Amino acid sequence: MEVSSVGLFQDDVAADVRRQYLDLLASGASDAEAFRAIVREWKESIADDDDGPVFWLALAATQWEYGRLHPGAKARALKIIDQRKDLDRWADAGLAKKRQAVLAQLKKKLLTPPPKKRTPRPRRRPEPESFSLASPDQKARATAWLVGTEAGRPTSQVYVTMKVKQGEGGGSVFMAYCAHTSLKLKWLDANTLRITYPKEAKVEQQQPTSFFSGRTIAVRYRRI
Repeated sequence: MEVSSVGLFQDDVAADVRRQYLDLLASGASDAEAFRAIVREWKESIADDDDGPVFWLALAATQWEYGRLHPGAKARALKIIDQRKDLDRWADAGLAKKRQAVLAQLKKKLLTPPPKKRTPRPRRRPEPESFSLASPDQKARATAWLVGTEAGRPTSQVYVTMKVKQGEGGGSVFMAYCAHTSLKLKWLDANTLRITYPKEAKVEQQQPTSFFSGRTIAVRYRRI
């Protein structure tokens, strides 16, 4: 994994952990509920040699800041710092000493009483990123959306909507763990859509057709 900065949250994994944990608190989750949920959500990443240490360091730092430091998160973060488990991927970039200084400051913070407990304000959620492509007859539309990020992985979805006399409708035909910008949409004709997606994407949904009020759109897939 390439690194360019030693800051605790100048890393996609750390930033996502912090954001998701604060979203849980803002939504009304208790300290225990938020801790269980974030650990469950990031279970696979926690087991990773690179992402696991980043997860615990980011979580402990965020919890301390909001006066909610969990004993388990504190113990794991301190162990990572003391055993220097987080320094290997910075060594190749010549940043190990700078990263070590950042972690030394974090250790000092974790060993001091945290500030008064506070709850983050709910974030204003922006409209999801997307792009659309109309069919040749302009009566159907395919839209690729960035649904969100799970455990550091972007999740995208493709919807097909159709206009008929009775109204407008349709539904989801494709969902995968990949960026929506890596998807390509192409109408082969007015009733056939082709979705091209990266070969490394983990596919969660792949429908062969989309139907609404008498009209059927066939969906073809190409993995490259």
